[in-house]
Amino acid sequence: MRNYCMLCFFSLTALIGCAELIRVDAETYMLNPGMYEGQYILISADLEEVLEHYQLLQGLDIEIAAHITHFEERDAPSWFVTLEKDGNTIRAYEDNYRRFVPSDADYLARWAKRERGKVTAQGKLMAWGMELDQLTYRGLIVNTNISSSAA
Repeated sequence: MRNYCMLCFFSLTALIGCAELIRVDAETYMLNPGMYEGQYILISADLEEVLEHYQLLQGLDIEIAAHITHFEERDAPSWFVTLEKDGNTIRAYEDNYRRFVPSDADYLARWAKRERGKVTAQGKLMAWGMELDQLTYRGLIVNTNISSSAA
C-alpha cells in the first residue's frame, strides 16, 4: 500500500509540473509578447527574423531551419555548428560536450553538411548564439542536452 501511495504521489507531482508547450510563429509572438508571459513557448522563426529581433527573443526558446555551413568538434571549449540561411548566420552550440561529441550529433552534422540539407535546430537564444536543445535532420532527432553513455 505504501508503494502504491508513493507511486500516486510522484505521478501526480509529475503531471502538475508538466507545462504544455505552445508553438507560435515569430510574427504572432511579436504582435503581443505579453500574452505569452509565464507560459512554455517555442517560437518558430526564420533566421532573418531571429537576427532582426535578437534583443526581444533573447532568453526564449526558438526553432529555426537552416543549413550547417561549419561544425567544430576539436580545439573549442564547446561543440558548435554554424547555421546559415540567405546569407545570415548564427552560432548554435552545446556546452555539455566538453571532451567528447556523441556520435549521433557528429553524424547528423556531417550528414546534413555533406548533403547541404536544412536542419531544424531548437534551443534558447542567448547573447552569444543559440544554446542547442535539439537538432533534427531527415527524421533523425538528436537531443543535444543528453550525452551518450560513451561520453
